[in-house]
This record gives sequence, C-alpha cells and structure tokens, in this order.
Amino acid sequence: MTESKPLIVAGADGFGEDLKNVLVEHCRAQGYEVDDLGTGAYYDKAGEVARRVQTDGAKGLLFCGTGMGVGIVANRFSGIQAATCENVAAARCARAINDSNVLCLGGKVTTPDDARAICDAWLAQEHGKPPSDPAPEWWSGDVETFLANKWPAIHKVEDESRKH
Repeated sequence: MTESKPLIVAGADGFGEDLKNVLVEHCRAQGYEVDDLGTGAYYDKAGEVARRVQTDGAKGLLFCGTGMGVGIVANRFSGIQAATCENVAAARCARAINDSNVLCLGGKVTTPDDARAICDAWLAQEHGKPPSDPAPEWWSGDVETFLANKWPAIHKVEDESRKH
C-alpha cells in the first residue's frame, strides 16, 4: 500500500516569491498536490497558510526574505509549528523533534538547490524518528520517550500564553 502524500499549501511575500515558485514546481514534480496561495504581504500569506494547515491538515511552505518573518507570524496560530530552516540537518530535526508542520525559507538567503534539498529532507522526515541514518549519538530511547510525551505540556504552555 502506498502512503498518500500530504497536501502542501504555499505562500510568499515578494522577497520569497521566486523561491516559492521553484519549490511549488519541485513538489508538484514529485507528485504532491500543492495549493499555491500566491504572493502578498508576508503576514497575510503566513496567516492564510497557517489557517489551511490548521483546518486541512496540510503541510505548509512559507517564504519571505529570511523565512523568519513568516515563521513568527505562523507560530501565532494554535497548533502550528513553523520552523525556519537554513540547512538539511535543521529541517530533519524540525520534523523529528518538533513535528514541524510549516517549513519557512528565505528567498534572499537560500539558493534554489539548497531549498530543494531542505524541503525534500523536511517532507521525508518522520516525527519521533532519528533525523539521520545512522542516528546521531545524542538520539536515544530517552529522546523518543520525551518526544512521545511532550505534547500535553506544550499545549498547556500554549493555552496559558493565550490567556494574557
């Protein structure tokens, strides 16, 4: 049985538009369904993508000049784990450790080739599994137990943050 690929929702500001277009084409060529929400103000696009990830269970791709602005905005949405990644190792760890559901990249700091490799690693990585083969020396059963049990504590902190 072939595992279905997640829907990907993408958006960018003008500084990330070219890189978004590269990755939208790249993901479609790999058989992903991609809903390209286009280009606009970084905060609007980050909000649109975050809402779709919340409601559709999609994976999100966001792009601005550095990837940081869209990530900051997207992370304001409950249940969003947006990660700005500048290399493959960070992308793998963002999924393996933090179950990232939105990848943020910088159109002014990331080359198209690097972006393709980062995106591929992020999409392929499973949460709770070692971020490389062989597993890094710091990965252990203790790490896996922590990862499996961290969500109630994280949700408590998130809920508390919304009260103030």
